[in-house]
Amino acid sequence: MILDLQQQEAVTTTSPRALVLSGAGSGKTRVLIERIAWLIETQKISSSELLAFSFTRKASGEIQDRLKERIGRKAHGVQIGTMHGLALEFIHRFGEAIGLRPAIVTVYGEWEAGYLLADVAQEMSAKKTTIRAAKEALERYYQTGEEPSEDDMGHDLFKVFLARCRENNAVSYGSLLVGMRLLVPTLAKYLHIRHILVDEIQDIDPLQWAIINEMVSSFKANLFVVGDIDQSIYEFRGAVPRYLVDHSGEFDIYRLEANYRSMPEIVCAANRLIEHNQDRITKTMRATREAPDLSPESVQVENNTQSEGIVAMANMRHCKEASVAILARKHSILSKIDRLMEEAGIPHTYIGKTTTLTNSEPFRRFHAFLKLAVNSFDNFSFLLIRDIIGLSREEYGRIRLEAADKGKSHFQVFEGNTDFLSFQSVSGSSLSQCAEHVNANCPDLSPESLAFIQKWVGEHSDDIASYLDWLATFDVQDEIKGDESEGITLATIHAAKGLEWPVVIIAGCNEGIIPARPNDLDEIEGERRLMYVAMTRAMDQLMLTVRPTESTDAAGRTHKSPESRFLIEMKGDR
Repeated sequence: MILDLQQQEAVTTTSPRALVLSGAGSGKTRVLIERIAWLIETQKISSSELLAFSFTRKASGEIQDRLKERIGRKAHGVQIGTMHGLALEFIHRFGEAIGLRPAIVTVYGEWEAGYLLADVAQEMSAKKTTIRAAKEALERYYQTGEEPSEDDMGHDLFKVFLARCRENNAVSYGSLLVGMRLLVPTLAKYLHIRHILVDEIQDIDPLQWAIINEMVSSFKANLFVVGDIDQSIYEFRGAVPRYLVDHSGEFDIYRLEANYRSMPEIVCAANRLIEHNQDRITKTMRATREAPDLSPESVQVENNTQSEGIVAMANMRHCKEASVAILARKHSILSKIDRLMEEAGIPHTYIGKTTTLTNSEPFRRFHAFLKLAVNSFDNFSFLLIRDIIGLSREEYGRIRLEAADKGKSHFQVFEGNTDFLSFQSVSGSSLSQCAEHVNANCPDLSPESLAFIQKWVGEHSDDIASYLDWLATFDVQDEIKGDESEGITLATIHAAKGLEWPVVIIAGCNEGIIPARPNDLDEIEGERRLMYVAMTRAMDQLMLTVRPTESTDAAGRTHKSPESRFLIEMKGDR
């Protein structure tokens, strides 16, 4: 594979700590793949000695597939995955070291964890202030791994919540990484990792930084990280782009500045925009593509554009055989466009609909049955289905007392006293059989869940445990299968990270939308990075639409929403 000079220097560095600043469209995935190939083929590093973290499962799959094409069978030994996905894999393998039954660990999502915390709080008669303090303590714990002090108001509730998780042989999604950090000394005993590679380094949080640094120290491994501070858009999840600025002196820095994706006008506009940010390591993209003669302007601003106009623009360009993405800051904008397209019969894909389903309460309750089929110790999942299977509070109380007396789980006691759902015969069944059984007995619970599972079985396997592990780390980009690039795609800017389309329409370039809070100067740099990411998804044409800057509500009040300052900034001195 041909690499440019900057890519070649990054791929072949012998630095023990290398930071590759990779601009949008600069071929960072190619560099990661070539780096792994170079280590295996030239440096004679065993594939089992490489550990690579990606930001999304989609990115992991792409790296794995392209690596197999590049080096064949040697690619199979390389451990590649998201940090949460690999954390779950390591917990399944070595969980005994942190007090878990490794093979049957359950993962609670955000909704389930919140439900369990509320249940524990009710049992403890906790006040609202205590619950709020415990939630804040959990957020800090998930991002830093630090537990609250004993004098913290939420300390006791926090500790009981974690104890309930351990009792259920479960971890919350947020504590997957805490478990991984605790496992680092154990991993160092059994795994011989010499090189750690990290993609999208700008979007990791303090706990993930701690895990990486502790792994590098424990394994005595080299560190190769790839990312772009200008594309850091996950501060709301705890990402700390400032970390790279503050610690840049600890790395040898390599820059990838050639943009192979976008037309020159798009690249120039993006450069002019992001240069207004102060918290960055200087890097300037340069366009490598040439605009053909008589081509339309690559960057266009459309004023006073309503949703109907955006739909018409997208459909017109799609009819010209160009794939189109409509990106927006808010789902509220996309939802209206989605409805208008459905009414007009325009084929399109709205990335995010499935994620909404997986986060719903009926979906979670449906899956509580599946979790019990593989982990009978999961008392919380039993709690979720208690009312569905008709157990009164008194009956549930008797089951809990008997379970404590006999040293069994609530579900194990329940199985011995009823034939409801015939779970003893279902628990050894396939995923599709178990899901159909639940659906037959609880048809009003979540019919969409059965369709979701059947689709997964058709594309993967019919194993319950494998499915639940996959679902535990489900991400919005898992909705993207690849064929969306041939039509019209609707997505939030966050969901579009790492993707590209020939034509990109950014909806709602107004103050109050992007940037969301125009008066919060602390957030403007993050909002500017978000706009930069949206712009650099475009290959051939970028259309920036501005909603009417004045509108009148039903009460006759006038609301002003000026054109986004980012449109002015990207014009520069022109």
